[in-house]
Amino acid sequence: MAESNSNKIRLVVVTPYKTFYDDMVDIITVTSSDGEFGVMFGHSPLVAALKPGVCRIHNDGKITMFSCSEGYAEITRERVLIICNSAEWPEDIVISRIVNAYIDASGKIKEEMRLKKEQGIEMTSDSINMLARSKARMHLIELMGNDSQKERLAQLREEHGIS
Repeated sequence: MAESNSNKIRLVVVTPYKTFYDDMVDIITVTSSDGEFGVMFGHSPLVAALKPGVCRIHNDGKITMFSCSEGYAEITRERVLIICNSAEWPEDIVISRIVNAYIDASGKIKEEMRLKKEQGIEMTSDSINMLARSKARMHLIELMGNDSQKERLAQLREEHGIS
């Protein structure tokens, strides 16, 4: 007997490069600018601005996670459409890349803060978003990465003084 999808909601995650995910799920949890929230079939229509974070897919008693950058979610009773700049599974994340992005973003933020203080130049959100994306990816590795990824992340954090 085929399983019914009557209590499932369609999740579609789209990046500029591909459709990252398209399937029926029980619940999707996302990180919005107002906090984390979950969506299941029958949810009230909503559009939410997303900030970088870890998304959780609850399906058939299992939880799968991926990192999601800034974007937005369009929610209807039957579908969640996430449009974001990037989405990654833990196994696709390159640890040295996220640590280097974190270091670069931290340096840019410090420089922008100096320029704001000295010259009144406003900060851009680019560096802040880059830092947030790096933190989200690190968090995903801490939660769902394999042992090798976790060890490498801990090693690089220690080497670079990243808490």
